[in-house]
Amino acid sequence: MISISTIAERTRADLLGFAQEIRRSLVPKSDSDIRLVDEQLAMARSASWANSLIVPIASVLIAISQSANVATVWLIGWPLAMIVTCGASELYYRHLLLHADHSAADVSRRARAHARLTLLQSALWCSMGYAMWQPGNPEAQGFLVLIIACSLSGWTSMGAFHLATAAAGMPTYLVALLAMPIAMGSDNVYILSALSGAFFLLMRTLMMANYRTREKMILLEHERSGLIDKLKTAKDDSDHARQRAETASRAKSDFLANMSHELRTPLNAILGFSEIIHTKAMGSTAIEQYSEYGGYIHSSGGHLLSLINDILDLAKIEAGRLTLREAEVDLRVLMDDIMRMLESRASSGGIELAVEVDYDFPNLMADERAMRQMVVNLASNAIKFTQPGGRVTAFANVLGDGRLSFGIDDTGIGIAPEEHSTVFESFGQGRHDAVLADKGTGLGLPIVKGLAEAHGGSILLNSVPNEGTRVTVIMPAARARVRLRAAS
Repeated sequence: MISISTIAERTRADLLGFAQEIRRSLVPKSDSDIRLVDEQLAMARSASWANSLIVPIASVLIAISQSANVATVWLIGWPLAMIVTCGASELYYRHLLLHADHSAADVSRRARAHARLTLLQSALWCSMGYAMWQPGNPEAQGFLVLIIACSLSGWTSMGAFHLATAAAGMPTYLVALLAMPIAMGSDNVYILSALSGAFFLLMRTLMMANYRTREKMILLEHERSGLIDKLKTAKDDSDHARQRAETASRAKSDFLANMSHELRTPLNAILGFSEIIHTKAMGSTAIEQYSEYGGYIHSSGGHLLSLINDILDLAKIEAGRLTLREAEVDLRVLMDDIMRMLESRASSGGIELAVEVDYDFPNLMADERAMRQMVVNLASNAIKFTQPGGRVTAFANVLGDGRLSFGIDDTGIGIAPEEHSTVFESFGQGRHDAVLADKGTGLGLPIVKGLAEAHGGSILLNSVPNEGTRVTVIMPAARARVRLRAAS
């Protein structure tokens, strides 16, 4: 059997749990509690706002029905107090709603106000048992008991949205139901009081059941909304992934189509010229021609090797297997060397080359081969897309926050804004490539981006069609090293 101490402990635990729930409904802390209480208050408001009209009218009708044997001061004062209280409460709560921002403080303020106003109104409503009481008139007394009992019954359903509000009115109903049988002076006063108490407990249980049901409905709605949001997010992610896959597929197809030309051209040259040399098609004395064809074979092989190296470099970058061999790099010397190497190509196109490095620009702790490849790729691109008479400038400077920036600036054809992201994708090419017969493979900028990120840096593109392009690589300040030697 269950001992009395066990029952007492369970009762204590239930009361403590109920008190915590009341406190949470008055002062919600977590986001989920704030949202729950906010919706509970909205539902409670929707269910009970008409009471501000119905209760005053009902109080006037009750006073009229009891006018035969009740003092005039009560007949006027009690319904007047109900009218004023209900009207003032309605105006005050509308004011709170007008300035509601649904924050934690706002929800807590409205929850406390709703509970206090409910307590005040229910206390005044139940005071009819004192104001309208007619001693010696069992019929009138029973009428008042019936009204309060019916009011409690209605409140168990209508008020069971917000827990603190629902609980606020219950004590006054209990006091009224217990006090009125005692005031009747009947021989069965204890039985009537016990029945009233039992009825109150039944209504209280029903009120809590209604509250739990509505709370679960709101929580289920929250869960449903959350699932819908997750489904929408998953669908958006799926759509984006599909778009990326389609873009990658198109880029791969474009790359393969472009590479077929890039690879076949030098291979055809190698096979054709090597066959001429092998078969001595020009005769055994055409040494000069064979030497020239050997040069073509060598340059075609170098072009093929460059393509394959680019593909392998990009594959290493994308697979995260790129190994940096870091050393102190003098970017001034490196840029001068690269510009001298590209000078003949630029001169043939009527393009001026320049190097502009800040006097106090430090050395970089970086992979020298990667740094050289970045500058070569950027400079080669700039030369390719700059018209005769244009200028290509290699620059390097220190930013205000200590980071190091370098890159290539040109006065070429530029890149349209919608193409800025495309040119950094693997095998991506902008529409500006269409103006050239030699479009390239689209590997240059993606490799530069990958190498910059491998060093912990980033890349920026500033370009205006028909005005020029500036590609900037930004390296962390931690890669700066004091420059101990003068620029060459």
